[in-house]
Amino acid sequence: MVRVSRYTRRLAALAAATFLGAATPALAQFAPDPSADPALVARGEYIAKAADCMPCHTGDKSKPFAGGLALNTPFGAIYSPNITSDRTTGIGLWTYDQFVNAVRNGIRKDGAYLYPAMPFDAYTEITDDDMKALWAYARAIPPIPNTPPDNQLEFPFNIRLGMLAWRELFFDQGRFHPTAGKSAEWNRGAYLVNALGHCGDCHTPRNLMGATKAKAAFLGADIDGFWAPDIDTASLKKTWTPETLTNFFATGSAPGKTSVFGPMAEVIHDSVSKMTAQDRAALVTYLFDAPAPADKPALQKASPLSADVYARASKLYIDNCAVCHMDKGVGRGDAVPALSGNPAVIAAEPYNVIMAVLGGLPVGGTYGAMPSFAGRLNDQQVADLANYVRTSWGNAAAPNVTPSMVAAWRAAAAPDYGTQAASAFTCPDVGGAPGSDGPDAKAVAALSAMMAGGQRSIPMMVDTYKAASGSSGSGTIVDALTAAYCPVVAKSNAPDWQKTAELRRFTLQAAMEVSRRTITGPVDSQPIAWALPVGPGLVLKEPASLADKLACPADDGKAVPAGVSAGAAKLLTGVKPPMQGAAIASAATTLYQQNPKARPSDVANALIASYCRIVTGVKTSVAEQNALLNQFAGQAVQTLQLLPPRKTVVEAAPAATPAPAKKK
Repeated sequence: MVRVSRYTRRLAALAAATFLGAATPALAQFAPDPSADPALVARGEYIAKAADCMPCHTGDKSKPFAGGLALNTPFGAIYSPNITSDRTTGIGLWTYDQFVNAVRNGIRKDGAYLYPAMPFDAYTEITDDDMKALWAYARAIPPIPNTPPDNQLEFPFNIRLGMLAWRELFFDQGRFHPTAGKSAEWNRGAYLVNALGHCGDCHTPRNLMGATKAKAAFLGADIDGFWAPDIDTASLKKTWTPETLTNFFATGSAPGKTSVFGPMAEVIHDSVSKMTAQDRAALVTYLFDAPAPADKPALQKASPLSADVYARASKLYIDNCAVCHMDKGVGRGDAVPALSGNPAVIAAEPYNVIMAVLGGLPVGGTYGAMPSFAGRLNDQQVADLANYVRTSWGNAAAPNVTPSMVAAWRAAAAPDYGTQAASAFTCPDVGGAPGSDGPDAKAVAALSAMMAGGQRSIPMMVDTYKAASGSSGSGTIVDALTAAYCPVVAKSNAPDWQKTAELRRFTLQAAMEVSRRTITGPVDSQPIAWALPVGPGLVLKEPASLADKLACPADDGKAVPAGVSAGAAKLLTGVKPPMQGAAIASAATTLYQQNPKARPSDVANALIASYCRIVTGVKTSVAEQNALLNQFAGQAVQTLQLLPPRKTVVEAAPAATPAPAKKK
C-alpha cells in the first residue's frame, strides 16, 4: 500500500490550500490553553493523528503547523496555510464556527472556498463531539508567525469562485451515520476510513474535474508517479489476511510480504501506528467487509432525473443560479433566499418557481431583486432547471415541469401588454416567444367577440381557440386569450393601472388552466379552491371536483401562517354564508393591509380556510357547500390580484425626544 506524496496525492482535485493540523512529537513541550479541558485536548490530539494532517501543514520541520509546504501541481504551485494560533498569520482569531465551516464545508474565515486538496468532502462526516475535541486541540497549538508564499495557480484555477461548480456537482455535506445491521467495530472502521482517514482521496481514481469516482471507490489511483493500490475488499482478500494487514498498519511491515515505502510510510508513522489496537482492528474489519463500489456516482444515483437531464440541468444551475443561491442552494443569509427546503420551491404545484425564473422577483424584505431569465433560457431549459432545483439537496418535490407548461407561464410572465406601449393600454399585438408567429388573428377576434358578450369561462375559451386555430402550443393559447381580452378591458373606464391588473389577473388564470392540462397525475396540494403564489402575485386554483366533501386544512400554521390565520378568523367571526362580494372584497383588503409582510396568496388562503370551516357547518348539500366556498375564494383572490402592488416602506429612526426646558 503506497501513499502518494503529501499534497500531490490530491492534485487531481484541483489541489490547493488545505486546512487542519495533526499532532507532532515536537508539540509536547508546549502547554495547552489553561482554560481547556486537558482530556478534551488529548482526545483532539488523537483525532488529529487519525486524520493524518500534520505533514500537509509543515513546510519547515522546525515550524510545525506553520504551513509553507510547496505543492507543485499541473495547475501551478500552491502552499499550505499556517494553522497555528498566531493571530496575524495563523488562525488565532478564528471562532469555533469558522473552524467547523472550513473543516467540514471547505469555506475559509473570509468566505473563500477551499480547493478539494483539503479533504473536506471526507471531513464533513466528522461527528460533533470529535469536532469539538479537534478544536480544543487546535487552540492549543502555539503561535508561530509565518506567511506562506502566494499560490501560483494558473488561470482559471486561481479563481476560487470556480469551486462553485465543483461543489454543486460533487460535494454533499453531512455527518457520519452508522450502518444498521453492522457491528460497532465495523461502523468505527467505516468512520475512520471514510471520514477521519479519508483513504478514498488516495486510493480512488478521479474524473476530469478532480472528484473521486464513487463507482470506482478504493480501486486504486496513479498520482504523481506513485500507485495507490486498490484496497477494495475483493482485492485485499486476494493477497492479505486480517492478521497480516493489522500487523502492517502497526509496524509498516508484513514479514515475507512487503515493507512500507514511499509516501505511505508517512501514513503508518504519523497516523495509523499511533492509533489504538482497537481502532486498527476496526480499520481491518471494515476494509475486509466494505461495500462494493456504486454503479454510478452518488449524486446522480440520488436524483430522480435521467442522466442526460441531470447533466444539463446542473450546468444550467451553475451558470445561472449558483453565484447568488450558492452551491447546494443554501442561499446567502438575509440577502438571497435558500432554495433547499424552500416551501415555494418544493410545493406540489411548480408554478411559483417557474414564474420566479421567467419573471424575476422584486425586492422583498431583506432580499434583493431577482432578474428575469425569460430572455436567456428557452422552455426546455427552464423546465430542466426547475426540476433540478425541486429534486436536489434534499428537496423531494415531483419533477413535473414540462416545456409546454413553461410556455404557458412564459406568456403570463412577460406578454406584450407589459411594454411601454401597453402602459397606455393601446393593446398591441401579443406575440409569443422569439420566433413564434403569434396567435391566429381570426380565432382571437372570435374570442374577443365572445368575451364582449359576457363569456368568461377560460376552460371553454381554451377549447374554442384550439378548435378554431388548430394550435395546441401552450404559450400561443395564453397569448391568444390575452389578446382577445385586452380590447374588452380597454373599453372600461378604470384607470390604466387597474386595466393592467385585470388583464394580468386573466392571463395568470389562463396560464393556470393551460399548464394544468400538461400535467399527468395529481399535483394539487389542497383539494379545495386554493390560492397559489406565482412570483409576487397569486392565482386561483379551482378544485378538481365539485362533488367531493369539503376537506378544510387544519388550523395548525402549516397551510398558512398562524398570525394571518388568526386575523382571518377574527374578521369572519359571526359570518353566515352566503357572503356578498363587497363584504368578501372588504375582508381581503383589510387582512392584506393588516399583514404587510404576508404574501397575497397567504392572505387569500387564510380567508379561504376560515370560511371553509364556516361553510362545513351549513346544513345543505355538498354541491352547495362547494359552490359557496368557490364563490368566496374567487372573489377573495380576484380582489387581491387587482390591488395596487405594495410599496417598499423604509422605517425612519425614531426622532430624539427633546430635553425638557429648564425652568427659569
